[in-house]
Amino acid sequence: MLKTVSSVANALGALNYKGTWDADTNTPTLASGVGTQGDYYVVSVAGTTDLDGITNWGVGDWAAFNGSVWQRVEGGADGNFVNLEVTGDASIDDILLIGQDSGDAFNPDAILRLQRTGDRVFQQFKSDTDEVCAILFGNTSDDVRGQIEWDNSTDSLAFYTNDNDLAATFTSSGNLAFPSGQGIDFSATAGTGTSELLDDYEEGVWNPIIGGSGGQSGQSYTAQNGSYVKVGSMVMCTFDVVLSNKGTITGEVQISGLPFTSANGADFRYAAPSFGLWQNLATSYVYLSGVVIDNSTRIPIRGATAAATALSSIATADINNNARFSGTVVYRAA
Repeated sequence: MLKTVSSVANALGALNYKGTWDADTNTPTLASGVGTQGDYYVVSVAGTTDLDGITNWGVGDWAAFNGSVWQRVEGGADGNFVNLEVTGDASIDDILLIGQDSGDAFNPDAILRLQRTGDRVFQQFKSDTDEVCAILFGNTSDDVRGQIEWDNSTDSLAFYTNDNDLAATFTSSGNLAFPSGQGIDFSATAGTGTSELLDDYEEGVWNPIIGGSGGQSGQSYTAQNGSYVKVGSMVMCTFDVVLSNKGTITGEVQISGLPFTSANGADFRYAAPSFGLWQNLATSYVYLSGVVIDNSTRIPIRGATAAATALSSIATADINNNARFSGTVVYRAA
């Protein structure tokens, strides 16, 4: 336990300064249990000489004899502690300051470890370049279960599970970012679905193209506008595309360039677009629709010329040079 000068003086009575002591070479020679009450030396060279069980001698400390044993009085410019006792309502029972350990994940020059009761461990790391600071939590000092890391170089706060598995990051802009394949888990409100993990959200634009299943060339456009929102694997796209010249199109007419490849399988293929507007078609249609093709980024367009007429493919001859298609499509991405 840390002793103060006043507490030692009260215990020893009159103090008698004997000079300096080299705690590394034990010069002059001091021995455990041997001395005159009140005699004390000031440590001039730090060392680990064992005097009555005390081995952490720092420059400026006092070695004082109380009549039975030698005692250490902290007197250096830097603290040189073994144990810090906490009284009252406290959960910390051990504080250690440990020097650099090249085996640690962040190569710190100092590790402040606070071990709480119940063998729960809190560790604080600070790198020698001040670029990385971290707080680690675990069952023991060697069993890290989670950590929080601040990186000055990227101005980001990262959360890890286990020793170094990135779970999430608060970016410099204040946003919460997840690694690919991870996200918000809603399984606490379990339902009958196959997944309750929200792992993606994205907004953006795409470039719709009017072409043919057999190929196309020479098209030009007055407008090619497309936007999308992706939540999880579900994608909603809007588009407005206007030709100025249809060029050469072979096969059935289609809109291509969707921002994400569609899923493959009967469970996902029936996500049809709703066309809000079509103009300048060579053939009069009362209804247009289409189906996102499995494992593709294209929508073949289907049309009906009368209310009771079945949908059929739209051919090149069915559209004019200035044809326009506008609408919305919802589909599941692969």
